[in-house]
Amino acid sequence: MLFLAVTLGFFVENQREHYIEHSREKQFVRSYYEDLKTDIGHLDSLLKGRKGRKKMIDSLTVMLDTPDPDVYGKKIYFNARPLTVALVFFNNDRTIQQLKNGGNLRLIRKQEVSNAIMGYDQQVRWIQFVVAREEQILHEYIKLIEEVFDAREFNKMASGIFGFKMHEGNPRLLKKDKQTIQRVINKLHFLQSVNSYLLMVYGELFEKAKSTKQIIESSYSIN
Repeated sequence: MLFLAVTLGFFVENQREHYIEHSREKQFVRSYYEDLKTDIGHLDSLLKGRKGRKKMIDSLTVMLDTPDPDVYGKKIYFNARPLTVALVFFNNDRTIQQLKNGGNLRLIRKQEVSNAIMGYDQQVRWIQFVVAREEQILHEYIKLIEEVFDAREFNKMASGIFGFKMHEGNPRLLKKDKQTIQRVINKLHFLQSVNSYLLMVYGELFEKAKSTKQIIESSYSIN
């Protein structure tokens, strides 16, 4: 009888631990699912911003590469200034950090879900290397902007906290010699290259986030 009681006690305790871990699993998955929805919304906005940036760089390059760029002064200023603002993806990583740092990833028993979560996390972290490269190019671009554009005119374009509106006048460039303009165009080329690449990889990350969300929905009956 004593042996039976001890065995039953172990069984009950084991079942209780399984129940607790299963409850924690569902809590972590639900939390991660909400983080993922936030990421999807952010990535959607970011992709739109990246597409807009591509058009700005194209337009700016064409207008600068004319006999007299000052003819397009207001448009050149309008396209040049927003390019100094970084378009960065801030991953909502509160739950994934808890899963990794606390050794809680083992709680995710469904392998397909675990693989999807880790695959998405790896893709997010890899993109940071490309973002670092863009930050360097942006820094170099800003240094050129300081030489060629009049910041007082930029002040007149300020709208809201980070917004810019078209200049009411037609501001002139501080420098428009061929060599200086070519330096700006060259820098725009590299800025466009990294923007196009990020547009592609953010698009892939967007699709990865959506597929991970769908896997979680089907595996845990979340909607």
